[in-house]
Amino acid sequence: MSRMEEKKVSYAAVVGAVLSEERERRNVSQLMAANVAGLTQSTWGRMELGRACTLENLAKASKAFHFELWQLLKVVEDRVKSLEEQGFKVVYELPSESEIKERQEEWLTSSSLISKMSLIGLGALAGAAMMGVAEYIKKAPNK
Repeated sequence: MSRMEEKKVSYAAVVGAVLSEERERRNVSQLMAANVAGLTQSTWGRMELGRACTLENLAKASKAFHFELWQLLKVVEDRVKSLEEQGFKVVYELPSESEIKERQEEWLTSSSLISKMSLIGLGALAGAAMMGVAEYIKKAPNK
């Protein structure tokens, strides 16, 4: 097993990576996205880091981007499956920042790296995924 296959990623970090990707695809700042969603920029930034992903915050973010919460979660679930198929361990409990710092080599934490790695396993759907949540939902199989 390679070093990359031994890495862990939190489910919340995948959620944050998808939100970050969606915001960047729309060429919107964190502050602007937060304002539209009715959140503070600090809260939005923490969501993108996988730290403030409450249902309420995710629902507000989804509404701000004009898609349903289930659509966001479908994209996240498919990204999680992609990561698991590549040998990453997806952790559903949110690790503490100190736990991640103490064992940095075990964790995949970079939002852009999570996005890139989770796209790899999507194959033909990767192009649709890069076009955003709504486009991905149109093309993704209903599993």
